[in-house]
Amino acid sequence: MNNLFFAASVLFQSVLGDVTDQEVFNSLKLMGFGMLGILIVMVLIWIVIAVLNRVTSGKSEEK
Repeated sequence: MNNLFFAASVLFQSVLGDVTDQEVFNSLKLMGFGMLGILIVMVLIWIVIAVLNRVTSGKSEEK
């Protein structure tokens, strides 16, 4: 009975060993954190560019 449960929890077998559903969920969680980090960095870069654009875009003096 124990072997039947273990066989049901293995999603597929790779060269490195059996892959379980918990390992897949852990990898998706880690991938989500990575994508969230990339999004946060992109938003921070966008904010810095917007602030620099407002600070340095003073009215130009024409002679």
